[in-house]
Amino acid sequence: MNDLREIAALPVRGGWSREDDFDFRHYIDVVDRKKWAILGLAGIVSLITLLVTLAITPVYQASATLLIESKSTNLVSIEEVYGFDTGARQYYETQFEILKSRPLAERVIRRLSLTENPVFAPQAVEGEEPGGLGRWLPFLGGSSTAAVEVDPVYELTTPYLKNLIIDPVKDTQLVHVRFESTDPALAEGVANAHAEAYIDSMLDARMEVTERAESWMRRRLDELRDNLQLSEERLQAFREQEQLVDVDGLQSLPAKEIDELTSRLIEVRRQVSQSKTAYMQVQQLRDAAVSVSELSSLPGVLNDSLVQTFRQATAEAEIQVAELAKRYGPRHPKMIAAESELAAANESLARHIGSVADSIRTRYEEAQQEEAAITEALDQAKGRYHVVGRKGSELRALQQEVESNRQLYDMFYNRVKETSQTDDMQPVNARIISDAIIPADPVKPNKRLFVALAFFLSLALGVVAAFLLDALDNTIKSAEDVEEKLDQSLLGMLPLVDIPEGREGVPLFVDGDQNGYAEAVRTVRTGIALSSLDEPYRTIMVTSSVANEGKTTTSINLALAFSKMERVLLVDADMRRPSVARELALPRARAGLAELVAGKARLEEAIVSMAGQNVDVIGAGVVPPNPLELLSSRRLRELLSALGERYDRVIIDCPPVLPVSDARVIATHVDSVVYVVKADATSAHKVTIGLGHLTQTRAPITGVVLNRLDVKKAEKYGDYGYGGYYESYDSQPA
Repeated sequence: MNDLREIAALPVRGGWSREDDFDFRHYIDVVDRKKWAILGLAGIVSLITLLVTLAITPVYQASATLLIESKSTNLVSIEEVYGFDTGARQYYETQFEILKSRPLAERVIRRLSLTENPVFAPQAVEGEEPGGLGRWLPFLGGSSTAAVEVDPVYELTTPYLKNLIIDPVKDTQLVHVRFESTDPALAEGVANAHAEAYIDSMLDARMEVTERAESWMRRRLDELRDNLQLSEERLQAFREQEQLVDVDGLQSLPAKEIDELTSRLIEVRRQVSQSKTAYMQVQQLRDAAVSVSELSSLPGVLNDSLVQTFRQATAEAEIQVAELAKRYGPRHPKMIAAESELAAANESLARHIGSVADSIRTRYEEAQQEEAAITEALDQAKGRYHVVGRKGSELRALQQEVESNRQLYDMFYNRVKETSQTDDMQPVNARIISDAIIPADPVKPNKRLFVALAFFLSLALGVVAAFLLDALDNTIKSAEDVEEKLDQSLLGMLPLVDIPEGREGVPLFVDGDQNGYAEAVRTVRTGIALSSLDEPYRTIMVTSSVANEGKTTTSINLALAFSKMERVLLVDADMRRPSVARELALPRARAGLAELVAGKARLEEAIVSMAGQNVDVIGAGVVPPNPLELLSSRRLRELLSALGERYDRVIIDCPPVLPVSDARVIATHVDSVVYVVKADATSAHKVTIGLGHLTQTRAPITGVVLNRLDVKKAEKYGDYGYGGYYESYDSQPA
């Protein structure tokens, strides 16, 4: 027992650890396990693909190359005639669509008489190969026999366009025109014909546009000719009506007259202003009844030459009177004569001053009349000027209309002549760079590509299927599954071994050729012992989820393992399918467990000792009709208690948990339950249900034994820690 305590310090499950959620090595192991199935699937699919591609009719492709220039070298401006810029990017997109258009395809079909071609004509039925279902099942076509007859050329256009490929060369002005057909000669002919038809269609389109433009320009030219003639007639009629010869000369005369009258009017108005001033001064003095001498002081009067003469004469008369007055008296004749002369001089001066004042008024009135006359003459001159100007404007408008109509007519006339002369000189912007040749090798099917794709796709599908199967596989395969899926302790793993012929009845634990298996059983024994160091388990029940998981073999070998150190009793409690005695080839006992529980036999009558081993065996006995009632009795509990006192270990081989309830009843009477799981066979769901049934009865579950483990497969699953025990032993599936 001290040795067992020392072993307790060692890990029970050496060799694996809990990994992250994504275990890359696990997926590598899955592929490695399924590699032959994956490669087989890939090989079969590749072979089928190869056979299918060999059966497919080969398709050939011929290619002609077109150069579509972005600018035209025509003598006539094509941009003006056609109304678009050939250098624009949209131009190329338009040409590519024209190359793929249905009218161009129909032109080639008619030119090559493809409706009569035995290779191409069968494709006229839309989307249907010759001999298809539509031939035998007319209703699949969706049309009745009374359908309208379709033009065969139109019907052939769809398959024609499906086989046509327009492939522009990037960053160039080159376009490949490709055509595919099962007939290489047909592919070559159609590719060349399509390129030629495109050039012909471009030339026809340009000619049509040119003719249409010329026709329109001729109609427009006739309209312009009529407009020019009508405008010239209106101009001539206006000249005759207004009697116009030289409008510019006629208009210059009123302008000159207006200038002269304007100058005169300015001068007259200045005179009116001056005479008005003089008149107003005279009138003011007269209204004030002033003397003649005061009137003579006015500038208009004072500056008069006669007034100045009369003033001088008066002054001389006054001087003479003054001199005579010094010598003569007032009555002197000389004095009287001198005074008479002075009076006559004053009277003449006054009379002349009055006359001058009246002349100032006369000049003012005459100046006003002259101003009015000149103003009227100026208004009349302006009127004549406006009339002549209006007529000149109308004349110039008519002349301009005639000139515009003449220029427009001349332009269209020259354009019509130029267009008509260059009708046959208009090249297209495209030409064939290289003609298609008859292809020597088919382009479809690409056998190597198809087979390679089939191989790699099926390989990928196989890998995905392997991952899917692995994900769907819920069986217990490894120690990690026991820990993670079952949440139980792993007592050990027993390998799957070959049993040599003739040694079927020899327990594996004592078989000298199965040292690896014996070591695995000792590991299980150690695990059980380490689980009960303080109080060893005396009664140990061995069960499983379903039958054929190896619980009986485990019970036998576990009993033999414990017998090397202890006194052991092996009890066959599977009363429904007892197999311990048969497996050990023991002689038939007079009684068994059934008789002991029923009280029909004594213990000594039921015990059989194994030859050469420290193991006693109690068989199941005669199978009763009601095993569950018998196992549920109080006598079974008392019997197991008594056997536990008599032996160091009592190993009980019980029925599986899921089919019957016997194991759940027995589990309530034992110290330990060892649960056997067949590796890579029993699903975790079944084991979980079985363990759940035992847990409901408070069964003392010690742990799980993973039985019949394929060592090589286990290594692939990642149980490298246990694989070393069994490397020298061969294994095979049961």
